[in-house]
Order: sequence, then structure tokens, then C-alpha cells
Amino acid sequence: MRFTTQLAAGLFALSAIFTTCTTAAPLRTAPVDPAATPTTRAIYTYLRNTWGKAVIAGQSDLSWDDSIDMAERVHADTGKYPALMGYDFMDYGKTGPGQSGQHQVEEAIAFAARGGLVSFHWHWRDPALLGTAQVNQANFYAGGDDPAKRTSFTIPMADGKLDRRSPAFGQLNDGIDLVAAQLKRLQDAGVTVLWRPLHEAAGSHGEGWFWWGRVRSDGQSAATAHIALWRHMYDRLVRVHGLHNLIWVWNGQHAAWYPGDDVVDIVGYDVYDSTDNRTYRSQIETYRKTAAMTGEPKPVALTETSYIPDPDAMAKDGAWWLWFMVWNDGGGPAGMTSANNFWTGEQYNTGVHKRKVYQHPNVITLDRLPPFHNP
Repeated sequence: MRFTTQLAAGLFALSAIFTTCTTAAPLRTAPVDPAATPTTRAIYTYLRNTWGKAVIAGQSDLSWDDSIDMAERVHADTGKYPALMGYDFMDYGKTGPGQSGQHQVEEAIAFAARGGLVSFHWHWRDPALLGTAQVNQANFYAGGDDPAKRTSFTIPMADGKLDRRSPAFGQLNDGIDLVAAQLKRLQDAGVTVLWRPLHEAAGSHGEGWFWWGRVRSDGQSAATAHIALWRHMYDRLVRVHGLHNLIWVWNGQHAAWYPGDDVVDIVGYDVYDSTDNRTYRSQIETYRKTAAMTGEPKPVALTETSYIPDPDAMAKDGAWWLWFMVWNDGGGPAGMTSANNFWTGEQYNTGVHKRKVYQHPNVITLDRLPPFHNP
């Protein structure tokens, strides 16, 4: 009875969102890429049908330390594995011995072979330094307190469009081609990727944290530059490289930065709520705000988080996040409570809360996913 009531409340909330969209268009029945692979179409259909009924459990991998298995840390604390693992192309392109983060593709293929879903984001290092002797010093922050972590790279724009005559435009293509080679490996292995590039573009109040959201001084709009780069990346990956294993996930954090319904499958928001204090709120306000960013209805995901919203609160409020993705650990061994450990320890989520979430009937874990490779 409880599940039936919660489901009805969720469907009512979805109906309310749909009626407030700027168009009366229904939820798409297929990915925005018309040539999407059968497996990608099957996964999209599953995600579409899951939205509003259940929440997929996700965990971000620790890409800069290959020795730590975040899926195993989740299992050790809950007895269950996440259904979705998030990986990062951050260190691809770096050279020399001892580089970590160079096996994310292999890890993703292995997790998909276990029946899991795979997401990739990309902390895109300075495109001007990729392929040069300074590649290992390439960074991605537009600002911050540490100048050593910043880059001055700026999206080349002219008259509101990408400046294709600029050397920086060729450097952008080189970077896109770098990850295209890795995405092709995943496609060849039959792995569909929930692809989340250019994340958190608007940063805080339109002041982007990364170079792809940098506040500009040339009179060009930072939001327009982000949109132009997103659409160019879509075109180059899909039409030039023939990658049809991608489900496009956008979390630009502001409606003005939205690149368009024709190049986005899922919208998301990254929430690090410093005021939550282990109350595990549903984040309904952010959910509604994110859902309203699109022209046509799109599934809404909690693409990064610290605190996991309580599944009962999500159902009660109608905040049906398609998935949650807890950020990774960076502060020590398993079990250590630290502000940099987003899963292990109890800085954000207590052991009791973790077990409640992963054992909740509304939460989909690895063991509850259907097979996708024989649609």
C-alpha cells in the first residue's frame, strides 16, 4: 500500500511538471541520436520507464587512484552494489610512468559486463596543453585560490559563434578526438555511456568554476559559448566519429546555459547542500528548478551529491530523481570519516542511512537491473 501511494504521488508530481513545460510535447520515446545503438535505445527506454517510479543508486569512482574500488566500498557498507558507476576521462592524455586514472575505460567495461550502468564525465584539462610536453601540468579550473590549478584557456568565440579560424578551435577538436577514441572502445565493447560532458558549466551564479564556463571579458556570453561548444561536441562525436552509444546528460546548473532539447536526453543537477546536516532532504526545490530548464519533458537526475536524499522523502515530495550519484572518496582508507570522503565514514551519510537507502524498495541496485544486451 505504501509503495502504491508513493507511486501515485510521484506520477502526480510528474504530471504537474509536464503541464508546466513550455510545450505540450510528450517524453521522447528514443534518444536524441536517431542512430543510437539497440542497447542504447533499450537503456534509454528503461530509464524513461523508471523515472517517476524508482531511483537508481549511483556511485562515482575515484579516478585518480586506481587502487580504490568505490563499488566495493559501497558493497562493504550496504551488502549491495550500485546500479550505476560514474567514471572520468580526467587523466587521459597525460603521459609518463605512474599515471593513475588510465584504466577507467577498462573498469567501465568490466562493470557493464556485470550488468551495471556506466556514466562518464570529463574534467577536461587545458586543450592548449594536451599533446604537448606540458600536458601533465594541464589544469581545468577557471579560478580558485590556487593559481597553480588554473588555466587561462577560453572557448574561442566570434560574433556569438565558435571561432573556427582560431588555433583554440583546433585544440578543442583535438581534445574531443582524444575522448572519442575512448568512447569508441566502449562502443566496440557494447557499452552504452550516460555521457555528462562540460558539467557544472554555470558554476555559482553564472561564474563558472571550469574553463568551459569562464566569465568572459570579450563581450561574448559565457552561456552562449558553452551552448556552442556543447552542440559542436555533439556534432563531432555523433556525426564525425559515429558514436551512437551515448545518452546525453546535461547539468549546466542554469537554464540560460541549456543547449537545446535536440541534443540532450537527461538533465541533472549537482547538489552539495552544506545545510542538510544529515536530514537527507529530498531537494524538491532543485528538482523542480532543473525539470523546468527544458522545453520538452526530460528525466531529471541528481548527477552529483554528498547527502543521499531519503527515498521516503523523495516519494513524499515527488522529487523522483532518476538516479543519485554520490561523489567519491579522497580522504583516506575505508571507514575514515573525512570531509573529503563522500561515501566512506559518516561525514555525510551514516551507516544506518546508507543501508536504508540501498535496501529500500524504491532504490534500484545492481542486482535489480534487467539485462540490456539482448533487447
